[in-house]
Amino acid sequence: LIEARIRCQLSGIKKTSIMGKGGEASNIVASNIKLLETSEQKVWKSAYNPLDPNAPKLPSKSQVKASIPKRCFERSALKSFYYVFRDTAWAVALVYAVSLVVSTDIPPIFSLEMVKWIFVWNFYAFWMGTILTGHWVLAHECGHGAFSPNQTLNDIVGFIIHQALLVPYFAWQYSHAKHHRRTNHLTDGESHVPSTGQENGLDEHGERNSFYAILHEAIGDGAFAAVQIYTHLFIGWPVYLLGLASTGRNGADGAPLEEDDIMDHFRPGSKLFPPKMRAKAY
Repeated sequence: LIEARIRCQLSGIKKTSIMGKGGEASNIVASNIKLLETSEQKVWKSAYNPLDPNAPKLPSKSQVKASIPKRCFERSALKSFYYVFRDTAWAVALVYAVSLVVSTDIPPIFSLEMVKWIFVWNFYAFWMGTILTGHWVLAHECGHGAFSPNQTLNDIVGFIIHQALLVPYFAWQYSHAKHHRRTNHLTDGESHVPSTGQENGLDEHGERNSFYAILHEAIGDGAFAAVQIYTHLFIGWPVYLLGLASTGRNGADGAPLEEDDIMDHFRPGSKLFPPKMRAKAY
């Protein structure tokens, strides 16, 4: 599995290398990725050390941006609204189609009608969730300013769509911008913040003592991966909005959070927000 992932990464890097200005850097990265064989398993590690004075110089952000075609930065409100109406049409069509097959009335439990009812509503839930994820992403682009060149229009559309999906648009817009400014930062990051060994149940000697660590040891890699996928995709998003997981470790004032502090997206007084954001979050 690890070898396959690395081949995919190397393949992607090689393809990127033909783009021009970023090509040299891509080749440098590709040439410095290697496999290390241990007595127990194969692991990969980058040989590139940014602290080494002889390390090859990587391109700057401006150089990376300059290598991207100009058309990728063009924004069109007309095209964006097309996707809004298209996805909405799909959602309406699915509601209509399912209404022709089953009703919301619960049939007798021990019957073929119940089997059909369960199957159809699970089918509906899966595909409606898939369609509405498209709406969520469109509102996400509004938050990034990519929906159209007009940020006021972006905020209006994003607010309407995200509110319909029970997402606090302006609160999320603020925390998501922080997430991109401090991606994977252990204290100042926001969402997908890497957890510490202690939080995962490891002691100072690396022994598995509690929670995820013991669960991982008990059920193995495959089953643990399935648990992770379930928790991230099924309950991860609402739990994050409630401030119960994957938030930063510092409040908006830069001070470390106390043990009982919760940085949720719903209270204007949440430590997630600086004073200037509280009225907007409300």
